[in-house]
Amino acid sequence: MNNHRLNILLSLATGILMLLLVLAGCSGIPVGEIKEEGPPEFPYQKIKEYIEAGDPDAALEEYRGYLEKYPDSSENRLLLARLLMAAGHRQEARLELDKLIGETGPTVDVLLAFSYLERLTGNPGRERQYLEDALAIDRNNPAVLAALGNLQLEAEEYTPAEISFKAALEADLREPTALRGLGIVYLNQEKFEQAVDIFGRAISADPGNGMNYADRARARAALKDRQGAVQDLSTAIELDPGFYWNYIDRGRHYLQLRTWEEADRDLTQAIAIDGDIFLAYVYRAGLYDRLDRILEAIDDYSRVLELNPEYYFAYAPLAVLHYTEENWKPAAEEFRQAYIHEQEEPSYALLSALSLIQLGESEGAKDYLSEALGSFPRDSWYSVIARYLIDPALEFRTINLANKEQNKLNQGRMLFFIASRLLLENRVETALRYLLLVTEIERRDLPEKRIAESLLSRFGYED
Repeated sequence: MNNHRLNILLSLATGILMLLLVLAGCSGIPVGEIKEEGPPEFPYQKIKEYIEAGDPDAALEEYRGYLEKYPDSSENRLLLARLLMAAGHRQEARLELDKLIGETGPTVDVLLAFSYLERLTGNPGRERQYLEDALAIDRNNPAVLAALGNLQLEAEEYTPAEISFKAALEADLREPTALRGLGIVYLNQEKFEQAVDIFGRAISADPGNGMNYADRARARAALKDRQGAVQDLSTAIELDPGFYWNYIDRGRHYLQLRTWEEADRDLTQAIAIDGDIFLAYVYRAGLYDRLDRILEAIDDYSRVLELNPEYYFAYAPLAVLHYTEENWKPAAEEFRQAYIHEQEEPSYALLSALSLIQLGESEGAKDYLSEALGSFPRDSWYSVIARYLIDPALEFRTINLANKEQNKLNQGRMLFFIASRLLLENRVETALRYLLLVTEIERRDLPEKRIAESLLSRFGYED
């Protein structure tokens, strides 16, 4: 669910619960009490439970049953319209509001309800007009000011949104929409300490809203308080165990805290809730890669690209894993795709060609590199290695240039390709000596270093 729809549903839920309090009070029933005998009374508790559980359809059904037995009123019709909106019945909600405004005129509550409806249907201009009309009647109405703040927040008008939310809180210190909205403004303004404070107030005002805990976790994480972020996300998960994003976020923090088992559990749970969210696979693939659970990592990176082919960052790590498993054909293809999407890294093209050579397709490798050479930086080590892979007779010249290379990073990467070619010629001793030099590269993320480490482990070398 996107943030726009989520915010409006939260606002609707808050408004519904406030109306329930009014209607329950009018009926003479103590809030939270349901009579066991006698004629049916206003179903406050059941509707409240359904709304808090995120089931507006059940709440609507319960309320319709009540309306069949009791006289109509403007409050009843307003609550019905809001329940209809929450349940997705927009046309029916509009009909109810049209009837209501014809009977009562443009009251603040009716105009606010119309603004919610326009927000759900994606008409921000009309939404703003209804809110401005409501403020013309009552310029200090906290619910209207909070709704205006939300509209400004979604338009990334952070300063006007801050003003609106603060005005709402001047009228009502515990207005939940304004507290949450102001916290999000502070997050976007990178005022993280203030965000932590305001989300704390939002939690006090609305302790059952897991989103406030999740957003405070974001602020705490920005302040490097990952343990605090984990605690807040754990509470958010307790309140809404079916919301997968909280598992993904907590899993990310567990990764940073290097608590691998907990990270695996959370990311796997997110996938169990919704197996089509590619980001959970991204993080879990990285985790499995780190833990040398290679086949599982390959499966997850493959799933990432199946779900989101535009996420090109997955091609290179997937190609590396295929290479270490000697899956030469997919390694060649994934490295080729990586280079298509990241032209600034010609080593991917070199690794694709090397995979083809490993597969026994030397001619295909030559053709590919001959074409790719034109996109390489001139006089670079990439070009030197490409010519060597095309023509092994250039070995002496290539080794000489590698030995003269002053940049240790580039030198190590050159030695990787030389060593790989020497292994193909069964010149193991020299190849291993070069591979050991490759492992001295400080950047563990480089494909050449990772593959060198894998090759050395097969020859009995350990870190």
